[in-house]
Amino acid sequence: MDNFDLVKYMVEGRLLKEVEGKPKGIILAGGAGVGKSYVIKNLLGDLDDKTGIFTPKGSDLKFKYMNPDDLVEKKGLSLGAAMGEFRGIFQDAQNKSENIIWDTTAANVKNTSSQMPGYDKFMAMVYTHPIISILQNTKRERTLPLNAVIKTWEGVYSNIEDYRKIFGENFVFIKNTIPGYDKQIQEFDKAVAGGKESLKQYLEKLSSDNVDQFKSSFSKDFTFKDEEIEIAFNEALPQTSFDEKKDMDLLKTIQKSFEKEYEKSSSNPGYERLEKNLKSAQNTQLRNDVGYNEDLEGIVDKLTSSKFKEITEPTPESDIKLKFNSFING
Repeated sequence: MDNFDLVKYMVEGRLLKEVEGKPKGIILAGGAGVGKSYVIKNLLGDLDDKTGIFTPKGSDLKFKYMNPDDLVEKKGLSLGAAMGEFRGIFQDAQNKSENIIWDTTAANVKNTSSQMPGYDKFMAMVYTHPIISILQNTKRERTLPLNAVIKTWEGVYSNIEDYRKIFGENFVFIKNTIPGYDKQIQEFDKAVAGGKESLKQYLEKLSSDNVDQFKSSFSKDFTFKDEEIEIAFNEALPQTSFDEKKDMDLLKTIQKSFEKEYEKSSSNPGYERLEKNLKSAQNTQLRNDVGYNEDLEGIVDKLTSSKFKEITEPTPESDIKLKFNSFING
């Protein structure tokens, strides 16, 4: 190949790349249990559960469906391990410039909007009433703890206006009204009308009356790997300030940390170290309780706000199709 042909080859290759355009990324945003998978399959396109390939309606484009929860289900990984592995898979797909559909809560604006740099991006945000989100979550194979459902719901729908500004015409808001929950919505809204404490009491009663239903699939029973470590833990625990009435929910946390430290040093960490781990777990729990109360306050504020009702008006279905098709074919 002479110089002229080489230049011609490079120019034509560059122009072809420009014609082909950027890879496309669809961000499917929304809280847990709001029905994002349903929206994919019934409004936006076809998702092959076996291959994980999403095909938009009326298009030949193929998108790689990505959701870290799949790793929990298919590989039996913990949520933390799944997130770690997912980051590598997600980055690899971007390095290959694959078209991606990313199923996420999008509770963090900065993190969400910074993903898939160099991509042409579109966000479809799916919304439903919080009690529907809570109850639908309990029906899934992977069920999150109640406080996590509350946190993701409050987090993502605090960002509606931010995402509208970021994505402009490449943003649609889809309200997924799931039938059969009229009574539960009325009860939830009545609790909301009484304020944060009223809502908190309602949710506590709901979960305590349905313990098995609200048990998280991510919550696994803990068993010590070695009897020697278990004996050492049981000997150390009574010497700490551990209170069964207040701290029983923290037991698994301090058991895990005790075992990890025992294995790391090949020696008994002792009661003093266990006490420090207990205090650390108590502080974390306290921060989580504060966050939970703030999330409940946020839900009360939203559901009693006329402005929130305005910004959660759904995008008309005809506009959804128009915007989505423009993005896919653009």
